[in-house]
Amino acid sequence: MSKPVTATKPNVARTKKYQPVRPPLSVVHKTILATNDLHKSYRKGKLEVPVLKGVDIEIAEGGFTTIIGQSGSGKSTLLHLLATLDAPDRGEIVYGDTRIDNLPSKKREAIRNQEFGLIFQFYHLLPELTTLENVLIPRMVQDGFFRYLANKKKYKQEAKELLDMVGLGHRLTHKPSELSGGEMQRTAIARSLISNPKVLLADEPTGNLDEENGGEVMKTLHELRSRKNLTIVMVTHDAEMAKSSDHVIHLVGGKVQQ
Repeated sequence: MSKPVTATKPNVARTKKYQPVRPPLSVVHKTILATNDLHKSYRKGKLEVPVLKGVDIEIAEGGFTTIIGQSGSGKSTLLHLLATLDAPDRGEIVYGDTRIDNLPSKKREAIRNQEFGLIFQFYHLLPELTTLENVLIPRMVQDGFFRYLANKKKYKQEAKELLDMVGLGHRLTHKPSELSGGEMQRTAIARSLISNPKVLLADEPTGNLDEENGGEVMKTLHELRSRKNLTIVMVTHDAEMAKSSDHVIHLVGGKVQQ
């Protein structure tokens, strides 16, 4: 398996097609997330459908790794397993020095809520809440009512800073129906970072966007990776979007293509 490398900041014009930049060879980082012989199948009635068939991957700390594959290749299933949203049938997932796929549910939830940030193709914003309020949701859920109230001023400032970082500092009081698709996805990115995760897992983050907005989201991800020292793992079917990554993993038929 080729070793992932550090990327330079990609050049993305605001009004032009996203132009990925292939990063130069640089410093190799240690592995932060890895799988060993990962298998996963689903059942359709009496039929068992294998999706992952022995996947071994390594994710470099601080790097931008893209998992690419066609529909049905198992890429979204793999991301969901990495995020502990589902459990493998066989194999291991290791985060840092800890195996996480077999942890009790509360410990997996703690890792998912505190160590990982999640972004999906569909933004999952609550329509009745403002942009700022949507970003604050993870803090509300994690802290509970009284602790959240005690820290609300600090959390609101953190949320405003994140929205500034993604270019939405002027849209704090707007609701999702008043935002473009790219703005909604950037809101979802800010929300995923409010808990200061170390790893950002993105499932087709540009899949529901046009070319221009998709380029804006990719630019935002690369800038945030650099500013917040994030490790990013992105799933996509778009080969162009994958070109700016440090490392690309190709999934074909539930296996890593060597």
